[in-house]
Amino acid sequence: MSFSLRHLIAAAALSSTAVLGAGCDLIDAFNNEGSTLVQLMVTHHATPEDGGFPDLTNGDARTFETDEGWTVSLRAAFVTTSSATLHECNGTSVPFDAFWGQLPEDITNTDLELNSFAAVEVEASKFCGMTVEYGPYIASDDMARQHDMGEHGDKVRGATYYFEGVASKDGVSVDFELVGNKTAIVELDLSTVMHGGPLTIEADEDFPVDLTLSKTYDRFFDGVDFTGFDPEDMDANIMAVLELESRVAFGTRVTAE
Repeated sequence: MSFSLRHLIAAAALSSTAVLGAGCDLIDAFNNEGSTLVQLMVTHHATPEDGGFPDLTNGDARTFETDEGWTVSLRAAFVTTSSATLHECNGTSVPFDAFWGQLPEDITNTDLELNSFAAVEVEASKFCGMTVEYGPYIASDDMARQHDMGEHGDKVRGATYYFEGVASKDGVSVDFELVGNKTAIVELDLSTVMHGGPLTIEADEDFPVDLTLSKTYDRFFDGVDFTGFDPEDMDANIMAVLELESRVAFGTRVTAE
């Protein structure tokens, strides 16, 4: 399930045009005086190539080659974003409020598809950093129903990541199912995210301000020999790559850098 709170606000405002009237009244409906809504989107993509993002779609799977020459086909893949916090340049922290709790992101969904995760109202300020936590997906049944996990729901619940697929090399094929429940804390730099400077909120913006958290999924198994990997080493590798391959962008467009 992928929604944008901006779209929900817009729909509500537009449906009330008769009450609000035209022009300035409609624009004012997007604001709380003296504060601005900052939204956090979550998405995924493959490693950029030649200024763009390659399409690794193979039916319902994602298929790619690792640096060890293994061809990996991910038939199911989920990564759970647990929480996020903005850090003002003066040291103050502002936690995001998640819309529907933790987000078990389906990596086999369309690349660069935006998943609305959280938002927070902030006063005029400058933000130089953001902390993101990836952790086990813990949710009530009602909350879990807000996310489409398909047949994999039981495997995803309680997991930071869940991967199922097959790896092939030199005529050898290895089926795998990997589940991790450790926590990763990722510190992301916002000091140059907005036109070369920190994320700056004037608190008089006419619309919400968007940030997009992205991750690269085709590097999770680099350095892995599927014929004899140690589960603990595999888990450490996946968590390390998750930290290294997380990025934050201003707006809703991720650039291929």
